[in-house]
Amino acid sequence: MSDQPTAASEERQVEESAAGRAWREWPPYLGIVALYTATVLGGLALTDEMSALGLVLFEDPGNVGNVGVFAVLVLVTTGIMVLAFRYEVGDLLVRAFLLGSAGVLTATAFVAVTGIGSIASEGAAMGLPADPVSGALAAGTAVVLWVYPEWYVNDLAAVVFGAAAIPMLGLGFGPFPVVVLLVLWAGYDAYAVYVSGHMQELAAGLGGLRAPIVFIVPHSLSYSLRDEGLDLADSEDEDAGDESADDAPADGSADDVPADGSDDGMHNVALLGLGDALIPGMLAVSAGEFLDAPTVVPALNANLPALGALVGGLVGMGGLLYLVHRVEGAHAGLPPLNAGVLGGYLAGAVAAGIPVTAALGL
Repeated sequence: MSDQPTAASEERQVEESAAGRAWREWPPYLGIVALYTATVLGGLALTDEMSALGLVLFEDPGNVGNVGVFAVLVLVTTGIMVLAFRYEVGDLLVRAFLLGSAGVLTATAFVAVTGIGSIASEGAAMGLPADPVSGALAAGTAVVLWVYPEWYVNDLAAVVFGAAAIPMLGLGFGPFPVVVLLVLWAGYDAYAVYVSGHMQELAAGLGGLRAPIVFIVPHSLSYSLRDEGLDLADSEDEDAGDESADDAPADGSADDVPADGSDDGMHNVALLGLGDALIPGMLAVSAGEFLDAPTVVPALNANLPALGALVGGLVGMGGLLYLVHRVEGAHAGLPPLNAGVLGGYLAGAVAAGIPVTAALGL
């Protein structure tokens, strides 16, 4: 009897298995795209409210020096966390800081949307709750995230957290400074992942904190972040945990996607760091606020350049997902994302009749 039918049958089974695995892999990544989009749209929708509250990181948005100040703030914070994880000190303090920040920004979003409560807009207390209602909401959010850090709870908190932060950051940068920031931060992200590798070290520490600084969509609904945690350590480490979140580096905002997809009985998760929504979202907010172009979506304070930045970010996201499925290992998220955002922004500016030099702030 010929062996060919058996071989062909086995080959078809392999192909069907691969096709089935690919089909199971993509829904979580579509969930990641949805979370990214919701965060940026939420940031655009809160632009006017945050401006009215006076919650802007920098008072002079045209000052390119704001980029340096922002970089120092993020790098110092990143350095402190890396040292805390490296020497196994202060993990609880880092987690308390991150959850407290999430609580404060959730309260800020609540005040901006409802008008109930107040947030300090001046002095050292700027951005902090200034009345019992907002204070209770901030504290309550932090407590919920501490005692019940399930992945879907963290995802919801991350969307609200990010939507509040995007306009606070974006309103502080005019077109030229924010373009400079996106270019420099993409370069830094690439260096931190591919050269120094300190983002992998930071990610390994952040993964155990169960904080809403990374979007998580599991491939299996049986996965529990509370019970199983999230091991973002290098997958080559023999002491790595049971999750298959391979080589997931992150910067100060844990902003990279791992290449996973193996079907080995472990709980695979699709990941995207919150920073991958914050940094590109800043350009969309800045475009809607500072470029002289007609508003086409009033609810989002969005003109064509802002919408172009949003669409370009989704194109960059597609490129990033393609990269992580084609090339094994850790990948920096911001280079493809920022390239897409900048390209979409400039295309939207041209469509709105704004010269490229003006869109770049030159």
